[in-house]
Amino acid sequence: MVPTGSMETTILIGDCFLVNKFIYGIKLPFTNNTVIPVSRPKRGDIVVFRTPTDPDVPGPAGRCSRIFPSWLPLLPIFWDNQAHFFKWYMPNNLIKHCVAVAGDTVEYRRKQLYVNGKLQSDPYASHTDSRMFPGIETAGIKLDFQQAWQERRFFRTDLSPYVRDNFGPVVVPEGHLMVMGDNRDNSEDARFFGPLPLRFVKGTPLVIYFSTAAAGNPPNFAKILLSPWAIRLGRIGHIVR
Repeated sequence: MVPTGSMETTILIGDCFLVNKFIYGIKLPFTNNTVIPVSRPKRGDIVVFRTPTDPDVPGPAGRCSRIFPSWLPLLPIFWDNQAHFFKWYMPNNLIKHCVAVAGDTVEYRRKQLYVNGKLQSDPYASHTDSRMFPGIETAGIKLDFQQAWQERRFFRTDLSPYVRDNFGPVVVPEGHLMVMGDNRDNSEDARFFGPLPLRFVKGTPLVIYFSTAAAGNPPNFAKILLSPWAIRLGRIGHIVR
C-alpha cells in the first residue's frame, strides 16, 4: 500500500498494486543478489525499489544482531539485544519513475527536467508548490556537486532545499539509476538520496488491485476496514503506467 503522495497523480496514497518482481531478474529471497539477470530498467519505467538509505540491520547501531548470516538470509529475522527477543525487519520500499540510466547527464533547472541536454516532456510530472527554491550555485555554496550527490550530502541536511527545484548537472554512475517522484515538489527521491543502485530495484508495478482514500501514513488498517465508502472502485484493475 502506497503511504505517501510522492507519485501523485499517477499513483495515489492508498493504492495497492501487484509487482512484477521478475522483469529485471530473479533474486535470492530476502537479498539484493540477482541470480538470473533478465533486463535493466529504462527511462520512463516505474520502478519499485528498496529504500537506499535504510540500513541492512535495524538500528540503533549495535542493538540488533543477525540470526542468519548475510550470505544466507533465509528470513529477515534479527535478535534484539535490548528487548531480548526476535525482531522482523526489512528496509522499506519506494516507487518512483526512472528518468535516467547509467551514463546519462541529468539536470533539473527551474523545475524542468533535462537529460543529456534535452528538455523532457515529462507528462506525468506535477507541481503543487508555486515557490521556486534557489539552487546551490545561486546560494553561493561551493562544492563538487557530483561528489556531494553520490555521498548523499543532500539527504535530510541543510542542503536539501537547494536541490528541490534546481539540481545538477550530474552523470548517473554505472550500475545506478536516477529516479524521481511525479509529485516533484513533494518527493524525497534521487535528488536527495543520491543515485539508486540497480541491485536495490525489485520490479515494476502491474495493476492496482485495491485502492482506498482512508489510508494514512503509516496505513491505519482498522480505519480502512471501517470505511468501505472510501474504496476507490474506479481505480481497481487500473494498469500502472
